Parts: sequence; structure tokens; C-alpha cells
Amino acid sequence: MLRTCLLVLAIGAFAPVAMAQSQATPATAFARFIELANTGGLGSPEGQALLTGEAKAAATNAVSALPAPERVVTISSDKAAAHLVFKGADGLESDAYFYLERTDDAWRVSAFRQMAMTDISYVLLREMNKQATLSPADQDEKRNLELLLSSNRQLRAWFAANQPALDALAQTADRSASDPAIQLRLKALGISVAQKVRDQIVLTIGGAVDNTVGILRAGPSGPPTISPSEFIWVEPLGDGWYLFRTT
Repeated sequence: MLRTCLLVLAIGAFAPVAMAQSQATPATAFARFIELANTGGLGSPEGQALLTGEAKAAATNAVSALPAPERVVTISSDKAAAHLVFKGADGLESDAYFYLERTDDAWRVSAFRQMAMTDISYVLLREMNKQATLSPADQDEKRNLELLLSSNRQLRAWFAANQPALDALAQTADRSASDPAIQLRLKALGISVAQKVRDQIVLTIGGAVDNTVGILRAGPSGPPTISPSEFIWVEPLGDGWYLFRTT
């Protein structure tokens, strides 16, 4: 009986310490979040302590199948984001993003985002893939759809293969809307719009409404800040270029 009481007291004393350690950094907090989500433990006291905001309101005891994050990035002293890659049975990759906030000296998961409104684009691309031949205009649209639906990994490879052409386009972004030759270069790469926005060169691949994906070259003010409300992901590609997604 005495041994049992001592064991209970030891566990009770250890639990807050272990929980505090698991929330000490964005990476440790998110790693524990993954463990609990994948065992149906987000509804437990520990799971609830790892959550805040809309993530806490949406949490259930359902068992998830979340992969380990590709990366966890610190945005500021009290904000962070995690990037996950889901791989389907058909080999397709999709990117997802979780956001963390630091409150009461502990990191907690606060929100989740993915690119929305892509279903129609997938349908259009599947129909185009069934066609034996495509018109030049349809070939341009297909190229754009393929790029739009690419994962971050695929977009990094595309950027590396096309950086010289993208560097050249950045020099002409302010007149691209009125220059047919530049429009042809954009279509050949799969880009919809090139424009200068304040001190940034923004090359938008596409999207629907405010769900967009593209790359930008940051100016002196730096790249946009990652947040669940606008730029859901911003990733450095090198030489001042960044991959971005909005929602």
C-alpha cells in the first residue's frame, strides 16, 4: 500500500515537469502533439494543454495519421509554424501547415491550414491528361495546373531548374502586363501573373480567390510573415527568392 501511494505521488510530481519539457520549444511541443494526435489523445488533459485557440476548439479523440514534420520554423518569440507532407497511395504529395503560439511560457498548437479550393483544378487536369492532343492554349493551361498543384518539394525543384529565366522575368515584372513577349515567357514557365508589389517581385502561379501559390523576390523590407490568416507558408529558395502560399 505504501509503495502504491509513493508511486502515485511520484507520477503526480513528474507529470507537470514532463509536460513542461514537452512544451519548451516549438519542435518538442509539436512532436508531442503528433504523438497524441496519432493515439487519439488530444482530448486528454495533456492534449488539451498542448492546444489553444481554434485548434483546441476543434480537437477530438479521433486517431490521426500525421507524419513527422518536414520542418518546424520559428517566426518570432511567440509564433512558430510546422510543415507536414502527406503522401497518397497514388504518389501525390500534399502540404499542410500547423501554427504554434507561446503562451504562459509554453508552446501550443493553435491552427491548421492547407491550400483550399483545388478540387476543380484536379478535375480539369485529369480531363486534360485524357486527351491525346491539346491546343497550344490548352497546353499552357495544363502546364499552369501542373505547377499550381505541385507540392513544395516539386516547386523547389522547378525553381532550381528555372532560376535564370525567373531572374530575367523579375527585371521586367513592372511591364509584363502590357508586353506580349513577356506574357509568352510567363506562359512557357506556367506562371499566371508577374507584378511588382511595393518592393517585392511577385510571380503568381495561380489559385482561386485568395488561395494562391507562387514565388516572390523580397526587397529591403524582407519577405512576408507566415501566419494562418494570409501567407500560410513562406519558404526561402535562395538568392532572395521565396516560395509562398496564401489563403
